[in-house]
This record gives sequence, C-alpha cells and structure tokens, in this order.
Amino acid sequence: MAMSLCIAAPPLAAAASFPDWAFPGCPERPAHAAQDDAQAVSVPGSSRSVTRRQTRQADVTVDWFPQEHAPLPGIVATQPGKAGCGYCHLPDGAGRPENAKLAGLPAAYIIAQVRALHSGDRTAVRPDWDPTRYMVEFSAGIDDADIAAAAHYFAANPPRSYVRVVETAYVPDPVVRCYTYGPGNGARARLGARIIEVPEDFERFELRDPHTPYVAYVPVGSVGRGGRLASGAAGTRTMACAGCHGAGLAGDAKLPGPPLAGRFPGYLFRQLYGFKAGARSGAAAAPMREVVAGLSDRDMIDLAAYVASLPP
Repeated sequence: MAMSLCIAAPPLAAAASFPDWAFPGCPERPAHAAQDDAQAVSVPGSSRSVTRRQTRQADVTVDWFPQEHAPLPGIVATQPGKAGCGYCHLPDGAGRPENAKLAGLPAAYIIAQVRALHSGDRTAVRPDWDPTRYMVEFSAGIDDADIAAAAHYFAANPPRSYVRVVETAYVPDPVVRCYTYGPGNGARARLGARIIEVPEDFERFELRDPHTPYVAYVPVGSVGRGGRLASGAAGTRTMACAGCHGAGLAGDAKLPGPPLAGRFPGYLFRQLYGFKAGARSGAAAAPMREVVAGLSDRDMIDLAAYVASLPP
C-alpha cells in the first residue's frame, strides 16, 4: 500500500522544471530464458530457496526472512490477480526507493493514506509513473478489514534503514533500471540538484531482498543545509519539523506527523514536491502544504537528504 501513489496529475507534471530524475522508469526487460526462470535463487542470510520465476510473481510474496516478523496477513502475502502488499513494500514493510517504507508508520496513518488515495485527496504528481498506477490498481476493492489488518501488521514492525547517504559532486554515470538507478559504464557524471539512489547489489534488489543495501548520492552540503531547514532556525523558510514528527523525526504517538527518519530520500522528496504541487490535499495535508509553500526544489532535496541520514 504505497503512499506516494496516485490517480490524477496537476499541470505541474508537464512543467519544464519538473524533476524527472525523481521518477525513474523501467526500461523493457529482455525476455528471460526458460532455464533462467527455473534457476534456484536465494539471498544472503536466508535459508530459503525459490525459483527466479517465483520472485517475479507479484501475486505471491516471497518472504526471505519469516522469522523476523509476525505471520503475514493474507492481503500482505497474496492477492490473486494483483500484487500483495508485501510484493511492492516487502514482507516486513522495508519498502524500496520507488515506494513507501511502511514499517513503523502508525496504523491510523496508513489507513488514512489509502483512503486519501481513493477519495482523491492524495493524487499523482506524475500519473504515468508505474508505481503510482500500481498502488491505485492493486489497492482498489480491498475491504476495510484487510486494509486495517495490513496497516496494524506494518505498524508493529520496527523501521530499519539500509541506505547510506553520501554527499558528492559527481556520481558513477547512472542508468535507469527498474524505478531506480544503477551504475553505468564507469564514467562519472555531475550530480547537480538531484538525488540518485542505487542498490549496492542489484541482484539482491531484483530478488526483493529486504536487507538490500543502498547508497543515496546527494549534493555536497545538503545534509547540513537540510538539518538547518528541519530545525526551523532563524533565516530559514520552515518551522521545526520535530514539532509534528517528534525528536530526531522518529515519530511520537502524541504528535500528528508520521515518523520520517531513515526513509528513502527520493520518496521523501516526492512527498514534499507533491505537497507543494497540490497533489496531496485535504485537511490532513494542509499543515504540510503551508510548510513547503516557500521551499525550492533544492530545499526539498536538502531536507530529504538530511531526514534520510537520520537513524529510524
């Protein structure tokens, strides 16, 4: 149940300044040989072995580490004809760069976001981005009991971060893989005002290993600038984020905002951009829309870099 995914797009999606880098596509994959589909695969630290074909079947979630969490609710494990929640967001809710990390989010917040997707209060900044389409399609028709079961399950799992935030002016020339990036031919490219997230082991990423390590390349100085913005220090265009998201931005049950620390920086940027673009609306979104109204894209990159660098 991704939380950045969507229904309709505002005009900003077509603007010349639109941050296309934050929405990498998925180039057509080559046809796989039959023997490749039948190949037995596993991931480091798991005692399980499945065929590669099984890891590509979205309607049944491959759970590499069942000992690390409670039994999967039915809707998380499988959804005939659609992807179960655990396929996209992974069985423990660890998420991937293209979607939300659900582990540790308040159950009420998860439920509210699914409802916002269906009511139109949460729409798409870029409607042609597949992860957004999939979220709306796969969550359509799920009844309230299943939504609640999934939400309470993910909320009970502790959030973990496997992302290293690295400040740099240049990155290994990135190539678009499937909704993320991979290193290119060894050349280097200027990062500029972007966040480039790369799985450190693309095979583990493809096998949907929840322990996959990532490196997030961010502009030099962005973590410090983002920390200043998040603090609401004098001279910045924000208010202190901890007031709604808790100390260390790790959440607080008494506060209205969800925990943010240690989540994927690309995802965080897309949410900030969505608030400013009007893709997230309704009464619950109003405070954040006020917060981001005066922020530039670079400000939002800096905030995302800082928040992602914090321990969850």
